[in-house]
Amino acid sequence: MEIIVVGNSLSKRIEYFAEAGRKLQTEVRFQTYEELFSRLPSLCQAVVKLEPWVSSETDFLKYARLNEAYKAVLQRLDETVLPDGVHFLNPPHALLQALDKKETKQVLSAKALNVTPILGTPRSCDELLQALADCGRGCFLKPRYGSGAGGIMAIRYRPHQRRWVAYTTLQEADGIIRNTKRIHRLTKEKEILLLAEAVMHTEAVLEGWIPKEQWQGENYDLRVVCGEEEVYYVVVRCSKGSITNLHLNNNPRRWEELALPEEVRQRIYLLCRKAVHAMDLQYAGVDVLIERGTDIPYIIEVNGQGDHIYQDMYADNSIYTRQIETIKDKYDHADR
Repeated sequence: MEIIVVGNSLSKRIEYFAEAGRKLQTEVRFQTYEELFSRLPSLCQAVVKLEPWVSSETDFLKYARLNEAYKAVLQRLDETVLPDGVHFLNPPHALLQALDKKETKQVLSAKALNVTPILGTPRSCDELLQALADCGRGCFLKPRYGSGAGGIMAIRYRPHQRRWVAYTTLQEADGIIRNTKRIHRLTKEKEILLLAEAVMHTEAVLEGWIPKEQWQGENYDLRVVCGEEEVYYVVVRCSKGSITNLHLNNNPRRWEELALPEEVRQRIYLLCRKAVHAMDLQYAGVDVLIERGTDIPYIIEVNGQGDHIYQDMYADNSIYTRQIETIKDKYDHADR
C-alpha cells in the first residue's frame, strides 16, 4: 500500500508527516496536485492525504482568489472516479464542506451539536450595520470560506453613540488590504467599514459572540485534533483578546494543566468526535470554546486539515504518527 501526501509545495506539515512515516518504517511519497491528477488513473492500493495550499500572499483579496482556486481543485478531485483500492484520508467533498463555515454550522446544528450562532450573511455595509445594531453585542465577521484568522473581524458597534471598536489582522495601506500576523485595534468607522467591505466581497458570515472561559486572566479556546473514535491532541489557545489563533503570537497552554472537571472534558471529546462523524471526515481540528460561567462547550468551526500543531510536531509528533498507524490498520489489509 502506498501513502501519498499532496500539496502545492513542500511544507513543515508535509515534512513531519513523512518523518512520522519513517519512524514507523513506512514510506510517504509527496506529490503536487497536478502530479496526483496525472497518476490517479494508474494508482492502485493507495491512501491519499490532501494538504491545504501554502502561500505567502498577504494581499487579502488575492489570497481569497487563491482559496477559490484551491476549492476548484478539490471540486475537480471530488468529481474524479477513483480506481479500486485508492482512498482519500479525508475526502474532497468533506474538505469542501468544512471550508464553508455556513454549511458546517448547518450540518452540525442538524445533528443537535452546539455551535456558535451564525446571525446572517451580510452583503453590504448597510446590512452589516443593521445586523450589528440588532445584535446589541460584539460579533465576528468572518470570510465564509477558509480557515485561520485571516480576514476575521471582532466588531462591536453601539448605534446610539455611533461608537465602534474592531480587532482584526487586516490592515489597509496604499490602497491594498493586507493580512498581517498581528491584531490591530480600530475605532474609526470609515476604516472599519473599508475592511469589512473587503471581507464581505469574498462572501462573509456574521457570528454571535459567546464569552469564552478564562484561565489566569486570559480568554481561551481549544483546538481538538481527533477522529471519530479517539482524540489525538488538545491545545489550549490563550489570549488577552477574543482572537486566539496561535500564529498571532498568542499563548499555547497544555490541556493537562487546565483546571477543568473530567465530566466537561469528556463532553468536549464526545462533541468533537460527533462533529468529525457528521462532517464525513476521518480526522479534523475542531475549534471549541467553553462558555464563561456555564461549562457548556460550543464548536466554533471544523478544520478538515487542522492537524498542524507545532507543540506536538516539534515534541512527539504524535498526531501524524497516529494518523499513519490508523491508515495502516484500516487499509493495509488490501494488499493481502
